[in-house]
Amino acid sequence: MPSAWLIGPLVIKSELVLLIGSFLLGIVFFRFISPYSKLETKKRIDKIMNLFIMFVVFLWLGKIITNLSTFINDPLPILAYPSDSKAFYVAVALSIVYVKLKLAKDYNQAMDVLYAWLIVFFTASFVYGFVQMIFGAAVFSWQYLGLIVLLLILFILQQDKLSKENLVFTGLLSWSIGQWLLAIFSRTTVFQFNLSHWFYAVVLVGSVILTIYGKKVKQ
Repeated sequence: MPSAWLIGPLVIKSELVLLIGSFLLGIVFFRFISPYSKLETKKRIDKIMNLFIMFVVFLWLGKIITNLSTFINDPLPILAYPSDSKAFYVAVALSIVYVKLKLAKDYNQAMDVLYAWLIVFFTASFVYGFVQMIFGAAVFSWQYLGLIVLLLILFILQQDKLSKENLVFTGLLSWSIGQWLLAIFSRTTVFQFNLSHWFYAVVLVGSVILTIYGKKVKQ
């Protein structure tokens, strides 16, 4: 796979094209297996598309924030350089705030957004990792792809049996623990981002806190 394509004066990196394509396939897959009505499915897809676009914007903001002094002196290299893990952390934090303020006004809405997002995210992760491995240009492992496949099977088979919040909790818990264990033996990534062990620990703790909060809300 070429590292980039030249379209006139524009340089389009292959990772960006693959990332967008992976998420589009994830959205198609969610639409196919969605347990919601067509109208409700469309609403959730609209929110996921909105969240994905904002996440990309937040990645750019994160890249600027974490390289602010360099950006002030010479902005073009910062804008052209790929986002790193620090920018990813900033984007995740801003996305959580965005979901809370714009996409989910209460706990149940947050669960609906997270449920749809996890299916899209897991599908996109599998497509992205599989394509990268096929072209021999990735640090992804078959163990990671196996973890993703198991989580997708869980969501498909149990979405009519378990509550959405239980699936969200199980998905976040299993993914974070699985990534942390895989990181012991090899380098792990989320798409092209090399993430620290503490990030998976934060996701793990966050999923537990979210579950405890949900129980209090329902009391």
